[in-house]
Amino acid sequence: MTDDLHDLARPVRHEANNLFAALSGTVEILQRVATTDRDRARADRMREAATRLEALFKGYLSLAAPPPQDGGTDGPKVLELLRPLLVLLLGPGRPVEIEAPPRLRRLAIPVEELQATIMRLAREAAAAAPPQGGLRIVMEAAPAGVSLRIAPFPEGEAPPPVFLPAA
Repeated sequence: MTDDLHDLARPVRHEANNLFAALSGTVEILQRVATTDRDRARADRMREAATRLEALFKGYLSLAAPPPQDGGTDGPKVLELLRPLLVLLLGPGRPVEIEAPPRLRRLAIPVEELQATIMRLAREAAAAAPPQGGLRIVMEAAPAGVSLRIAPFPEGEAPPPVFLPAA
């Protein structure tokens, strides 16, 4: 089944990009021709919804066919692709904060393994988060690799970091 998803992910992504381009073009026209504040507000909500849907869809598809990672896995990029799924995991209106410098060392673990680790830690932290709380995800440089910590906030106890070896 995973191979089937992987094989379909690229054509599905291509078709979805075509559909999102059509939506974006239509919303842009609606924003330009809107004559009332109400119509402009509707067009703005449509733009925001299309943008959120596109990010969610790309994040979900990245689980089936993660982007290739030459020279090791780019941790911050994987985190950003997973952000919409982490927000969905936590629930509507609850914040997900990500702190990860864009130029961290690449990781020696496959993308799929990093995704699974992030999602497991996020589920554990989400279960411990207060009702209106969020998640704080910190990825930072560590000797010979990178540390990853996912904790609930504002009151959550920070678990020990997970060490991820550098490529």
